[in-house]
Amino acid sequence: MKKTKLTRSLMAAASIVALTAVMYGCTHDSDDPPATDDTSMDMPDPAIAERAAINSAITAAQAAVNAVDNDSTDAEVSAADTAIADARSAIADAGNVPAEEKAANTGTVNALAMQLSTAKSSRQMAMDDARSAADMAMAATAAKLYAGISAQMGAIDFGVATPRGFATDDRDAGYNQDDSAILLSIGDGSDTAHTAVTATLSEDEDTMVADNHGWAGKRYADADAGDMYEAVVYSNVEDPTMGKKFGSAAAVPADGSGAYQYQLTNGELAAASIMAANVALTGVTRTAGTETFMLPDPNPGEATVINVPGSYHGVSGTYNCDTSDGSSTCTAAVAAGGGFTLGGTGTWTFMPSNAEARVMDAEDTAYASYGWWIRKAANDGPFTASAFVDEVGTVAPAAGLNALNGTATYMGGAAGKYALASSTGGMNDAGHFTARATLEANFTTNTDSDATTNAITGTLDMFIGADGEARDWEVELMGSPIADTGGIGDTTNGTAWTIGGEAAAESGQWSGTLRDNGDDGVPQVATGTFYTEYGTAGKMVGAFGANKE
Repeated sequence: MKKTKLTRSLMAAASIVALTAVMYGCTHDSDDPPATDDTSMDMPDPAIAERAAINSAITAAQAAVNAVDNDSTDAEVSAADTAIADARSAIADAGNVPAEEKAANTGTVNALAMQLSTAKSSRQMAMDDARSAADMAMAATAAKLYAGISAQMGAIDFGVATPRGFATDDRDAGYNQDDSAILLSIGDGSDTAHTAVTATLSEDEDTMVADNHGWAGKRYADADAGDMYEAVVYSNVEDPTMGKKFGSAAAVPADGSGAYQYQLTNGELAAASIMAANVALTGVTRTAGTETFMLPDPNPGEATVINVPGSYHGVSGTYNCDTSDGSSTCTAAVAAGGGFTLGGTGTWTFMPSNAEARVMDAEDTAYASYGWWIRKAANDGPFTASAFVDEVGTVAPAAGLNALNGTATYMGGAAGKYALASSTGGMNDAGHFTARATLEANFTTNTDSDATTNAITGTLDMFIGADGEARDWEVELMGSPIADTGGIGDTTNGTAWTIGGEAAAESGQWSGTLRDNGDDGVPQVATGTFYTEYGTAGKMVGAFGANKE
């Protein structure tokens, strides 16, 4: 809209310039003969150029001022101020233009300045109104989120057929049995066995979530029941790596040596060697259920081979399903751990397009995750928010940590929900955050009775708030013991939230797990949850995930 308005202003102003140039350019009567004996007539009149400069500057100022309205940016307002100043300078610099003419031009510029001042005032009032409305909305959101934030509670194994917890006020979440969705439980207020699961959240494949300090992000959501559920989780999924050449007719050594990954028969990989996780089918986009492939030849009793393009272990080629008598079936079912399970009564094989191509490791199916979740009840109802920490597949637990000596640093990210709520005109800020997580583990066995054996501390900093702007915050995770199997104790009053250099009293709690021993026996991954308060003004809940440096 502004571009159109500015264009119209420029066109109108350009017409004025053209007319003025004609008026002031015709300084001699057309009936008068040229003065051939006066060489001064060959020199241009300096007033003409000055008038043109004044008119051009006024035209630009008029267009810039007309473009300023309640929706204008700061840059557009600044451009109008500059145009007004340029027009005044053009008038002041015109030494050959009569004073009365310059006075008239100054009056025009003064009128434009007054118009700009009025537009600025209107814009400022609109901005103040919008800011006031936004502040009121944020205050309401902060109050609701403050009331709804709580620490992660419960010990529910969502990866089994019947998730169970131990309390009526559970705040817990986890992956379902096949790791395809996230289940939430927020307590039903009556069932002490707590068999109820509140919601199932599916992956939102249309929304991209940026990585957080090296951990890949995903969004999950469900709004079918009227309430709105959302979860954002971050996972340390390893990238595929290039491996051996695909295959040859020679047998593959049992010890895993040799240049080839698979043994081929007539250039094909037999069905017995095809693992579902490595199967990718071109054009088959379903995320659940079974795909049935139609026979290309409808005549029964005739041998028919169905060809399906795709890739295996990252190498492109063709899947061939031999129906033998032309009536066998060929199917592909979405596998729980990714890929497809090839089935039916037909016989499947895979023929690579290039048997010398390198295989690529299948997508990582065993990794740790952390994040947050929220429920917003229907009809502007209450919020409930807490932390998420779980794993996909089986990430090896830590073991034998009591026998270790030395230290380890873990670096990664944290994410969660926060609310700073004030009913007395103070700060109101709420939403989700990301941050950097740093943990320092000391596995040394101490002989000093005042020292802690196998202890860990942490710091969360580099916070980014809901508006994408940095926050001057830091959360300290106080020293907590580490179990021989990697458990990080649930420490009461184990956190301290600092805002702008001012630390609140110790509060909240945090806990976690060290996972996946390396070759040196030191765990490679740390995950956990935390809850902290900033006096009575703020609450924060979240989770972290970090890798050993």
